[in-house]
Amino acid sequence: MRYLQQNLVSEFGVGGQARLSKAKILIVGTGGLGTPVATYLAAMGIGTLGLVDFDIIQQTNLHRQFAFTPEDIGKRKTEVLSARLRNQNPEIKIICHQVELTSENATGIIGDYDLICDCTDNVDTRLLLDKTCKILSKSLLYGAVRGWEGYVTVLHGKSRIGLNDVFSESDLIFESQNNCSVSGIISTICGIIGCQQASEVIKIILGIQSNLDGAIFCYEGLSNTSRILRLKKTEN
Repeated sequence: MRYLQQNLVSEFGVGGQARLSKAKILIVGTGGLGTPVATYLAAMGIGTLGLVDFDIIQQTNLHRQFAFTPEDIGKRKTEVLSARLRNQNPEIKIICHQVELTSENATGIIGDYDLICDCTDNVDTRLLLDKTCKILSKSLLYGAVRGWEGYVTVLHGKSRIGLNDVFSESDLIFESQNNCSVSGIISTICGIIGCQQASEVIKIILGIQSNLDGAIFCYEGLSNTSRILRLKKTEN
């Protein structure tokens, strides 16, 4: 009965729920994006969720990372979020990777999962995820937010688009210098983009072709406008 409403959706069905229960999804970053992505995937019955983060909860996180409370300040994000998710859905398996993702451990961690969600705000980690997912042929659900803007795309899917096909080196450097701690962020944008990422995960698990595989969804909350831009693979 728990999943009745989503099982009634024609593209989903009981067979779709079985696919979700077998899926293993890795979420890298458990902050503003990782919180909604993990919360919705857990509620919908993803079989295994992996959480990668080594940060602790700070007061400045609370305005957008709704799984955390003032009493959680100073605790590890993965520990608190995993406890919330297990309480919400005790049927799923949650694995905490309380480490910084590095070139030494990335392949070992990522290799155990079917799909990877990039919910980080660190360019070095994004580049490492992109490189590792390409090597391992893993689809990478990329999400980014800043101010009133947000972006979602599917990397290393059927279109074989990678991060460098979406953003130039100068764009990535600009992002590293102007993350949310510098330019700020509207919390609701995290929710919108996180939900988009989670939806793309579900579609891929169900075998539904994503229109963001080879394209990027761009959302601007101040004017309530969105658009999808087609991407072209850069010739090496």
